Amino acid sequence: MKKNGPVSRSELVSIRRDIHQHPELGFEENRTSELVKLHLKEFGLKPKSVAGTGVSSVFGKNNGPTLMLRCDLDALPIHEENTFGHKSKHDGVMHACGHDLHTAILLGTAKSLSQDMPSKGRVKLNFQPAEEGLNGADAMIKGGIMDAPKVDAVLGYHIWQQLPVGKIGVVTGPAMAAVDRFEVKISGKGGHAAMPNRSVDPVVVAAQIVTALQTIVSRNLNPLDTGVVTVGAIHGGSAFNIIPPFVTMEGTVRTFSKEAGKTIPKRFKEIVNGVCKAMNAKAEINYIREHSAVVNDAKMASFMRDVARDLFGARNVLECEPSMGGEDHSAYQELVPGCYVFVGAGPTKGEVFPHHHPRFNPDEGVLEVGAELMSEAARRWLAQN
Repeated sequence: MKKNGPVSRSELVSIRRDIHQHPELGFEENRTSELVKLHLKEFGLKPKSVAGTGVSSVFGKNNGPTLMLRCDLDALPIHEENTFGHKSKHDGVMHACGHDLHTAILLGTAKSLSQDMPSKGRVKLNFQPAEEGLNGADAMIKGGIMDAPKVDAVLGYHIWQQLPVGKIGVVTGPAMAAVDRFEVKISGKGGHAAMPNRSVDPVVVAAQIVTALQTIVSRNLNPLDTGVVTVGAIHGGSAFNIIPPFVTMEGTVRTFSKEAGKTIPKRFKEIVNGVCKAMNAKAEINYIREHSAVVNDAKMASFMRDVARDLFGARNVLECEPSMGGEDHSAYQELVPGCYVFVGAGPTKGEVFPHHHPRFNPDEGVLEVGAELMSEAARRWLAQN
């Protein structure tokens, strides 16, 4: 933050490192949730629990719209390999995606706004649990986060290793991909590996399916559209000389457009069932839409770009490429206009480790940048709407 701002770098770093040392998995963020409430009360705000370990707080004036600011709280089931003093104290659990920094940034934003309240409108803080694969956003929505008062717009952010610290990335339109997950069980007929003619080999069937699935993007999607179909795991068999009775495989599909989001699941099921039928096997398919794409509203994206340029200079604000990573923040932006921005956190020195890496260690300078960006964005949006 600026030197005359209400939140110091040391305060933000202290909060972040505390959270980093005590990571908690989705819907288990009990300590983190209590820490958030404690800080909000120190700022003179009134927090309340939503969806178990989620936290919300509303403040401001009743004479205008409500802007929601959202972050995520949960960590990942990863064993941390960093050796610094604030490394995880919980073996096998680590903040390897930056949610500790996200939480510290929103707390810094809350303190800044509480000490310099907007002249009209309200800010609703959303400290969301369980972003990592458990759809905590849906739980917060079911818990009433979008109501009482009704949310009119939403802003979110993600620290981004691909951008150097000090840079801001804004995307107009699709920013992060829709995420589908699939599980398939291919049943054949087991037998002796030396007599395959007496069996139906599910391993061979699975191999054909994996290859055929790769034709969906190249031959069924519009060449100007994009998508990803990845089989990430295949399991089957117990010995070198036995044809197993079944094989299981699982993976993910990523899309941006609604058309691709319809085409890929349809062709996926047709291919799996078709190959199995042709090879005398049977398929059980569990295909799940985890969450939709994060699509930034054009006006909100333009607004955030202007705020970032005014704060940090035009050369530090970039039009980023969309990411094939997923984010359940999409659930909020399906309901109200919003913008999800990328805040550069890539270290300027040393090796840069990607998100979800056991040595993930973003530059803590992102804390000041993120808190200043979100504070100014909230003040300006409420003043203009």
